[in-house]
Amino acid sequence: MMQCRFCKYPLENIVVDLKNQPSANRLLSREDLHNFKQGKSEWKSPLTTYICEKCSLVQLGNITAPEDLFTDDYVYYSSFSKEWVEHARLFAEETIPKFNLTNKSRVLEIGSNDGYLLQHFVSHKIPCQGIDPAGKAAKAAEEKGVKTIVGFFGKTTSQQIIKQFGVCDLIVGNNVFAHVPKIREFITAIKRCLSEKGVVSLEFPHLASLVEYTQFDTIYDEHYFYHSIVALKQIFSEFDLKIIEVNELSTHGGSLRIFLTHEANNTYSINHSVGRILSKELAMKLDRKEGFRELQKNIGLIRKNALKFIKKRKEIGQNIAAFGAAAKGNTFLNYCGINSRNIDFVADDTPAKQGKFLPGSHIPVVSMDVIRETKPNVIIILPWNVREEICQKLNFVKEWEGQLVTFIPEIKVC
Repeated sequence: MMQCRFCKYPLENIVVDLKNQPSANRLLSREDLHNFKQGKSEWKSPLTTYICEKCSLVQLGNITAPEDLFTDDYVYYSSFSKEWVEHARLFAEETIPKFNLTNKSRVLEIGSNDGYLLQHFVSHKIPCQGIDPAGKAAKAAEEKGVKTIVGFFGKTTSQQIIKQFGVCDLIVGNNVFAHVPKIREFITAIKRCLSEKGVVSLEFPHLASLVEYTQFDTIYDEHYFYHSIVALKQIFSEFDLKIIEVNELSTHGGSLRIFLTHEANNTYSINHSVGRILSKELAMKLDRKEGFRELQKNIGLIRKNALKFIKKRKEIGQNIAAFGAAAKGNTFLNYCGINSRNIDFVADDTPAKQGKFLPGSHIPVVSMDVIRETKPNVIIILPWNVREEICQKLNFVKEWEGQLVTFIPEIKVC
């Protein structure tokens, strides 16, 4: 029987079962497709989430090792989203005065990717250190002046950081905490790197948003955990860390930014936001399986409506494309059974993704130019969390009365 990755309690209570799925960010080559036609099977594993009955931590059952996911072939670059870079800039502008950061401070980002965030601290001449397992993204960060260690954050690398850089006054982890299967080692390493008066900032999609808005496509193999304050408050307390503030964010369809510090650090009082979010989660019963009873049914309804919409449009001869070769889009497409027979192509701005194919659905990934050339009647926006940014980018489809569509949490056409 599978065990909770934090407390080792047996995992028995299923939250959502999204069937067998391929790795969401593992794009395919033309050679891969040829091998599949020759009889080679595409790798897939069960995408099933559970809630721990003891500590309330929601997590994947079967997992893929991080070493097989976050490699040099990892093709996600944060800086390709202007909205996300601006989000990072505002964070820097807020936290520098908030925590009195100066050129004598130390800032560490875990999962620093291509330097999208730390570049803003560098511009203020605040010493920074990044760490990321993806070598190509780390190289891009170095070009922005962000010193980056290539590797996974844990026991060994945290010791390296302390030796080379020192303990840190601000440790940032944006959308990385859910990607770490060895959660105890990760938190221990954070605590080790944190200065006596230092603060940790972690951002992650909020479990409450996933349930409230049926955001099932945020479930994929890179996200080992689906976090809530009700679980994290208990988890951090075991490490003598306390949550002092919680910010609700609009990113990724509804995220939380939490600030932590040592239990013994009395510099900061606990903000009322912690109790407010905790009360909301308890009202939603996110601490036990009863809070998830309607989720699977609601996911099925989204699938039914999406397939019905696509079928009707195909029946009247319309061409359908998609935008954004995002991991969440692959969960959506593969669960719904939508593939290259339904969608002609998916356009994406990332050059490293172009010329490849989506896992499972085998939809080809192309450049934005193909949209202008083929003039599809419908374009499905797969990363619905940046819908407004993409709608502005694709505003030109109105020239031929093209429509932009999202399916989560409900069908929206513009």
